[in-house]
Formats: sequence, structure tokens, C-alpha cells
Amino acid sequence: GNQTDLLRMLGRAEIDVAITYDLEIPRDISFCPLVSLPPFVMLKHNHPLTRKKEIFLHDLEDERMILLDLPLSKEYFLSIFHSAGIKPHIVELTSQLSVARSLAANGFGFSLINIKTKTKNAPDGEKLAFLPLGGDLRPMVLGVITKQTEHPSRIVQAFLEHVKTRVKNNDL
Repeated sequence: GNQTDLLRMLGRAEIDVAITYDLEIPRDISFCPLVSLPPFVMLKHNHPLTRKKEIFLHDLEDERMILLDLPLSKEYFLSIFHSAGIKPHIVELTSQLSVARSLAANGFGFSLINIKTKTKNAPDGEKLAFLPLGGDLRPMVLGVITKQTEHPSRIVQAFLEHVKTRVKNNDL
């Protein structure tokens, strides 16, 4: 589920634990940070901006944007532009990362993401480039959420240790 779904399911005790971002975590939910994820620009592998080592928001002012339309994530990505006084030129909204990857790889625009995928190919085989978005920007923090309790279950503790080990070994 998306961020909103996960928080709702945790609140209803439909799940015991979830991996998610540090966005609008309620007070009764415990958040254990795992890794800080700065934003990256995802675009077609031979886009003129790929000649740069990093891309800045002003470089994207006239570019077409494919916005990941997920609850809370959408607001995070838009806030990056709004804090700089820039209105992005949004041409597509999608809730599917695979669609955003395919659109970007085929030159329909750029997208912002916080986790680079291991493959630099879109689902249709077209190549992508991932460049850091420069500037003093708030990263997303990926972590584990659980209901606040003094004594988490052993299975939740084991899961948390497993995830921490995977992150430490850079095995996301």
C-alpha cells in the first residue's frame, strides 16, 4: 500500500510493521529511521541534462515533469519546487513507478524519485539516467513503523534487525 494505506492498516492492527517514509507519522506510531534518501532526477539516458554531474531545480523549470501521484509523496516532491518558488510543468500524473520509468525513458519528461532502482532500464527496455538533484533539499527518510509499545513482539524485533542488516549491507 501507499503511505496512507500503511498508516491506516497499522492503526487497525491489520499489519504489525511496515517499511515507509517519515511523512506525517502519527504520535502513536513508532518510526525507526533506516536510511536518508535524497531526491534524484530520472530521465532518458541521452537527455541533454545527463551531461551534468547534478541537476538543479532551475535546470528543470522548462522541462516536462512526470509526477508520482502517491499520497504524501506527491506533496513532498511538489514542496521541493514550491520552496524554490518554481512551478513545475507537470504533463503526467501516475501512481505507478513503472509507468513513470517508462515515460521518462521514452523522453516524455523527467520524474523525481528517492530510491534509484538497481536496473537503469525501464520496463520496456529503454535506458534511464539518474542524477542527483542539487541544492539544500530535505531528503526522505526510509524507516520501519510499528505501533508504539514498550515490548514489541519478537517477530517484529527480528524483522527490524533483518531490515537494518540489509540496509547496512546496502542490499535494498
